[in-house]
Amino acid sequence: MINDVLIWLKTFYTVSEIKILAAGSILGACFSFAIGGVDNQVWALLGFALADYITGWAAASRRDEISSRKGYKGMQKKIAMFAAVAVAYWADVAMGTNTLRSMALFGFAIVEVTSLLENIDRLGYGRYIPAFLRNKLIQIREEKGIKL
Repeated sequence: MINDVLIWLKTFYTVSEIKILAAGSILGACFSFAIGGVDNQVWALLGFALADYITGWAAASRRDEISSRKGYKGMQKKIAMFAAVAVAYWADVAMGTNTLRSMALFGFAIVEVTSLLENIDRLGYGRYIPAFLRNKLIQIREEKGIKL
């Protein structure tokens, strides 16, 4: 049965592609298991994280501040964020609740959206951000010691 599936797959993919598909499937299953499934909240956080990373890269590029060290640090933060979601999920499992995972996802989503708005401002599109939010972003930027 498995050989038949592999023979069928080889009509569409090379052996290397099948290995990549298998590795991706295994990693995806492990990720899903670790964080309690991939639902709309997780998709939203993944989307915000990706948008934040892309706009951060674009803002750094526009300002000639691209740094592989900063990019690596950003990726580490994203990995740590999902690790924290996994810890929250398993704490929920241990306690028989369904609260901590959602709180972690929601909290990190707010952080990602804030960072996304900061990047949009750094890209020069701050005028599209409502004034009360932009003032808070400026305050956060000053607290971080970031200059525009």
